[in-house]
Amino acid sequence: MQSTPMPKGATGPSSLLRGIRSLLGVGMHLLLLGLSLEALTLVLRQRISFPIRLAFGTQLLLTVPLVAACLTGVIWFNRTIDLIRVNLLHGDKELVTHGPFAYVRHPLYSILLMTIPPLFVVWFADLLFVIPWILAFVIAHQVVRIEERGLEVAFGEGYERYRRVVPALVPYRGAGGRRHQRGDNSSHSPGLE
Repeated sequence: MQSTPMPKGATGPSSLLRGIRSLLGVGMHLLLLGLSLEALTLVLRQRISFPIRLAFGTQLLLTVPLVAACLTGVIWFNRTIDLIRVNLLHGDKELVTHGPFAYVRHPLYSILLMTIPPLFVVWFADLLFVIPWILAFVIAHQVVRIEERGLEVAFGEGYERYRRVVPALVPYRGAGGRRHQRGDNSSHSPGLE
């Protein structure tokens, strides 16, 4: 995610709000769009449905790991980029390639896409909620492309090298960020981003 530089030591409500907007980029819009798609699916569900049978115990059993994964991922993301100190208060620019960024270039989107939509499927016990999940994933790829234009400008060739070895949203290549840190970019394999 791209951060806009702020004067060192600039704190206060306005700089904090600028920092939050800078950090989230269009991510907040993506989250709102995803929730809107889920709400639209609730309306559509009155006309069409693909129910699945899930007992309350099963719903709880599936919910616990999803919520735990979401919270763990968000905490890991936050600790990796030191959200409050670096990005919100000072606006420092640094290409982060460790922590969850070693596995995906956009870990916050990845975490949210892999945990929140399945909760709708589980709690509404309806496969219809897979449709907004797929749509959110497709839209997320478009959002990533928009954000990455700014990241390429901000970080240049360093970001391009990182992009070659670390997928955007699906962590299927292992710790590509570690290969990037070692300078091993030869393992690029085009495919699912």
